[in-house]
Amino acid sequence: MSSRTININSFDLSLIFWKKILDNSFIKIKPFQKSFYEKIDSLDNLRDQSSYNTGSISTTTAWLLFSVTLFFKPRNIIEIGSFIGKSTFSMALAADNYLSDHSCNIYCCDFSNKIVFPNLTKTQITQFHKTSSTSMLKQLNEVKLIDLIHIDGRLKNEDCSILKEKIHEDTFFILDDFEGNEKGVVNLFNLLNNNVISRNTHCIIYPLENEIGERYNLVEKSTSAIILPIKLLKITNQ
Repeated sequence: MSSRTININSFDLSLIFWKKILDNSFIKIKPFQKSFYEKIDSLDNLRDQSSYNTGSISTTTAWLLFSVTLFFKPRNIIEIGSFIGKSTFSMALAADNYLSDHSCNIYCCDFSNKIVFPNLTKTQITQFHKTSSTSMLKQLNEVKLIDLIHIDGRLKNEDCSILKEKIHEDTFFILDDFEGNEKGVVNLFNLLNNNVISRNTHCIIYPLENEIGERYNLVEKSTSAIILPIKLLKITNQ
C-alpha cells in the first residue's frame, strides 16, 4: 500500500490556527467581550504616568492575546515590554476565566516606565518597573518553568541563555511587531540562533489576516505571531 502525506504550508496552518482559537473564544466568552474592551480601553488613562509614551497594541491584538491565553491556559507567563498593560491584562482577563482550574501568574517588565497597574483582575501580576528583560529574568529564580512568553521588546543573547533554562517542551511564544525587519522578526532569529527553539520542533503562526479577522468583527491590524511547538498541533477528521 502506498503511503500518502498531507502537506500544509505555514500560511494555511496559520488560517486554521486562528479560526480554531477565535471560534473557541467567541463561543465561550462572546458576552464578555464588551466588558473586556471597556477594561482594556480604560488603561489609556495610565499614559499620564509614563516617562516614555509610546504606542500600544490594537483592539484586535488584545482579543487575540485573550483568545490564545484562554485556549492554552498557561500557568506562568512572562511578558517583556508591558507599558500601560493592555497586553498584560488581555492575558490576565483570559486567565480569570480558567482560574477555577488552576492559578496563573504573570511577570512583566518595562524598561522605560514605572506605571502602577490598577486592580482589574484576579490573576496575580508582578511588575518589574524600569527593569530590563535580563534583570527581570535573573530575579525569577523561584519560577522554574514558563508556559507562555510574550515579547514586545528586544531580546538579548543573555535573555535567550536564561530562557533556555526556564522553558519546557510545551512552552510557546507570542512575538509582537512580526513584520518586515521589525523587532518581532529579529526576536525570532535570536531565539533560533541561540537554540531556544528549533525549526524541527517549532512552527510559525503568522499574524492574523485582515480578511479572517473581519469575520469576527476584528477590524484593526495585528502584527502578533505565535511560535508554537509542533507537538501541540493535531489534525483530526471533521
